[in-house]
Amino acid sequence: MDHLIVPIGGRRVLVADVCASADGHGVGYGIILKRIDKVLRYAQLNGLAVFYIREATSINTTVFRLRCDAVEILPRRGWEAQALRGAWYTTAPFRFGSPWLWIQRTAALMLLGRFYAAIEQSPRVPAMVRQFVVRPRPVYRTLRAANATYAALCTAAWNERVKRDGRRQRRDKRRVGGPARRFFLPPPMEQEALDQAARLGIDASARLVTLHVRESGYRATAGLRQRGWDELRNAHIETYLDACRALIARGYTVVRLGDPTMTPVSAPGVVDLANAAERSQALEAWCVMRSEFLIGCDSGPSWLAFLVGVPVLTINAVHFRDVLRPCDRMICKLVIERATGRQLTLDEMLTAEFLRDGLRTDRYQHIDNTPKDITAAVLDMADVVAGTTKLISQQRMVNKLLQTAGRELPHDWSGLEGIAFTRRPKGALSRGFAKRYLTLRP
Repeated sequence: MDHLIVPIGGRRVLVADVCASADGHGVGYGIILKRIDKVLRYAQLNGLAVFYIREATSINTTVFRLRCDAVEILPRRGWEAQALRGAWYTTAPFRFGSPWLWIQRTAALMLLGRFYAAIEQSPRVPAMVRQFVVRPRPVYRTLRAANATYAALCTAAWNERVKRDGRRQRRDKRRVGGPARRFFLPPPMEQEALDQAARLGIDASARLVTLHVRESGYRATAGLRQRGWDELRNAHIETYLDACRALIARGYTVVRLGDPTMTPVSAPGVVDLANAAERSQALEAWCVMRSEFLIGCDSGPSWLAFLVGVPVLTINAVHFRDVLRPCDRMICKLVIERATGRQLTLDEMLTAEFLRDGLRTDRYQHIDNTPKDITAAVLDMADVVAGTTKLISQQRMVNKLLQTAGRELPHDWSGLEGIAFTRRPKGALSRGFAKRYLTLRP
């Protein structure tokens, strides 16, 4: 992650680009939110203010407007913003001691991130022309390599800075964690969200649960690329309605998040914000921040909840990574081996072998979670946030299997290579799901 620390106005400011990627196409909503979390954590530990050098426009831009009680986030307008941008662009060619590399990287961003992407995604350009233009040529390969090299230097510099300061803090016996952060919207956006919520029938004092069920329409309309396994992350909102009714019976209001391309929902006690005329980015963020927990999937809104400290229940998970905090729970999609027609046990899915190949749709058929399993997981999550449940032996066994697999796979393993997972889970698989599908004896 490209960054710069600048002294200005009597304080030190961490200027960060949380939106850049190695290939120039930009990164997804979830990655941006995770980077924002890392930037704010570092700034909090080191007494820095934060300035985001640019924003991603294809996501909920409210995340760049959030205010934090533990870190000063500087506005994007004013003399300080202009001075920070000037320092950023002036020092860019020399940040890693190679102006020529920076020139190549800048050209790569313009071509790979804009020109090539526009050609690849344009429905008006004939397929033959698209293939000719984006065919890998020496210049293309050179620019791509320069972009990747620059990105690797950015990542290494950031990791080294975090590691070095972590060592210094431990040596000085300083507390590394820091107090919990609280986020809030700027007053005008807060009032806008309150007014919209009232018009939609969302009581400001209601107990909220937010719900996001991934569909593919958003990425298509936003011009974002679909990866080969993106379809695996999708699910059907209809299978969640029993769980919504169970929550409503317990006194919750369920707010469904998303975008207008999603399947409409009409059910008592459920506010379909995705298809509401009053839908806004500020209102969506306000609902997430006020939620007792968020029901999500392998997509960005779950990471917004993570950023602002809201517990997350991941349903229809493809990855085993969303159990980072003690308050987090998940249930995963089960799989059938296509060659034999046999459904794998949960134990077999928690091995290094499956984590390597589990995204291969030619080898496995992925099965959506049933309404019964979803409802049981949702009610278990309600008990978790109420503090009335503890981990059982099957849940601890699942975490042990994840830790064992983590010792067999490379440390930098990610969801781009296979199934991403948490090596040191603090949360757990949902109680009933673990009891039902784990066959190993704890």
